[in-house]
Amino acid sequence: MTHTLVVCKPKLPERYVAQQDDLKRELLQAQHAEVIYFPVFELVPDCLAMAGIQNWLNEQSDRKNRVIVFVSPSVIEIALTHLGAWPGNVYCGVMGKQSAKLAQQMGVPKEKIIAPTGSSDDETEDSDGLARLMGKHFGQGGCDVLVCKGPRGRVEFPKKLQEMEYVVTVLECYDRRVIEQTDSQCEKLFSKADQVVLWITSSETIAVLDQQLKQKSADRLDELRQKATLLTTHPRITAKCVELGYAHVVEIATGIQSVNSWLKSNKKSMDNNNQISASATSKALSAAPSQEQPGNQWLGKAAFFISVVSFVLILLIAFAGKNQIEKTRMAFGERIQKESTTLDLVKEEIGKSGDLTKDLKTRFDLLELAQKEEASQRASLEEVYNSLLASRTEVSLSEVEQLISIAKRQLYLLGNVNGASIALSQAIELLEGTEKPSLLNLRTALETDLSEIKALPADDLLKLAISLDAVINSVESLPTLSSVQAKTDQTLAEMTEEPVVVEQATAETEQDTATEQGLQKAWGAVKKVAQIVWYDIKSLVEVTKVSSPDVLMLSNRQEIDLRNTLRLSLLNARISLLSRQATLLKSDLERSSNLLATYFDTKSLQVQRAQTVIAQINDVQLDLVLPELQATTAALRLAVAGQQGERQ
Repeated sequence: MTHTLVVCKPKLPERYVAQQDDLKRELLQAQHAEVIYFPVFELVPDCLAMAGIQNWLNEQSDRKNRVIVFVSPSVIEIALTHLGAWPGNVYCGVMGKQSAKLAQQMGVPKEKIIAPTGSSDDETEDSDGLARLMGKHFGQGGCDVLVCKGPRGRVEFPKKLQEMEYVVTVLECYDRRVIEQTDSQCEKLFSKADQVVLWITSSETIAVLDQQLKQKSADRLDELRQKATLLTTHPRITAKCVELGYAHVVEIATGIQSVNSWLKSNKKSMDNNNQISASATSKALSAAPSQEQPGNQWLGKAAFFISVVSFVLILLIAFAGKNQIEKTRMAFGERIQKESTTLDLVKEEIGKSGDLTKDLKTRFDLLELAQKEEASQRASLEEVYNSLLASRTEVSLSEVEQLISIAKRQLYLLGNVNGASIALSQAIELLEGTEKPSLLNLRTALETDLSEIKALPADDLLKLAISLDAVINSVESLPTLSSVQAKTDQTLAEMTEEPVVVEQATAETEQDTATEQGLQKAWGAVKKVAQIVWYDIKSLVEVTKVSSPDVLMLSNRQEIDLRNTLRLSLLNARISLLSRQATLLKSDLERSSNLLATYFDTKSLQVQRAQTVIAQINDVQLDLVLPELQATTAALRLAVAGQQGERQ
């Protein structure tokens, strides 16, 4: 029976090819199994986190050793692809041999890599093994560590490093997006339940995959759980698979080489089991005819009894030693897998040594070629420098053209004479010191048009429009004649305020008699009563002079309509001002001024301020004849044509 290997590793974007190429190369060697690539997650790199790595490298530190730890091969490839050349004063920490191999392939020097080999209990290929190994290398404290990881998992690892008195910074280099599986993919997986071998690299992967398959078909998922075999790389992943109900879970070493080794050994054991079953069947068939031969009846019964007892004893022994045999077989298989993986790595190192020799020869040839090309590159750089010097005139002419365009927009669209004058002045400054005839003519034309613009009256329409906006916003708060409150020259508080008596420390005041003090108190009381009575009499009548009595009879609704009418009139005046429509502006301003003078209290400071703004805008001259900058436009056209002729 041929196995179907289902690879559930996370999917990286297409530009990250290091792991993809290694996985494809190893899967081609798995000829004893059908391979299905079944990713559950897609990893999305975080570009801001990549910048965080560079910022950490640029930070100043008093500690002697600095280490960047990558918790998975995916993080290694993402980070090193963006980082580029590996800094020489920083160590690289990874979780096992496969990650160390990938880091070296991505350009990290071998002597800078710290990775547990899995050869002993102290160097297990996980976060605990790496923490113990870092403790041996760097001791307690004295080390800066940057942990590059995914969005979840490996939470305890930074805490262990902090307990070792390391300065730890945690950076999440990517995010994970769940890939929704299609019905055809799930159906293909269900149809091969008895042949499926799932390679699971994280507990989150099996949890999400199990949930998606459960949504497709719960009954067929139960069948898959009982028949499929799961290959895991960590006890935590194994526990999660058992918790979900998978019956056949095998823990192996990390890496696709371990998967291949397990498939090979499992196939051999299946073939041996088939051969043993066939030989036992043939022996049983050959022994059957001999039992049919006639013999002694008593000896036959004794032999039958002995056979039954032996068979029962064999069953009891097999049942008692089943678990121990299974454990021994699994331990032996794992040891064979590790040895096979180590042998494959040694072969790869030997092959890499030969490749390194060839690579050194190739680099030597490239250095010779680079020396020959250096002279030609130097000549090319001189030509580029000369061309840059020649293009300074082109750059200045381009800037002058932009400034002329700005001046036209300020003059024709906004009527901003000052803005147009400033733009033309900057253009003239750019042309100072030029000796080309075409540019000299352009400068003369600019000076001529600038003098014409400066002769125009410079009314700041934008400033006036802002002032008019302030008046429009204050329409609701302008006081009308119908709502003016009576005012008096003095308030009741002022009228009833007791005068402050300043006592002079003289000899005469010290000798005042009690009689004089009594008279003064009586006179003060009479004066206070008279002031209160006079205030009440004055407040009984209020006189307001108006030209039309109707303005005092406005209702609340009419007052709202009046304010809306005034606001619309001022808005129309603002539009006419910005569009330079003199006739419409005069009409709108006159209507607004009449409304203010008729219905609003002209003694109020707000109303007076609004009338002042309207008067200022009314004095603006909008019917000016603006210069068309014809001389400047013609001179600019000639200068551009001359520049194009020089290029040709």
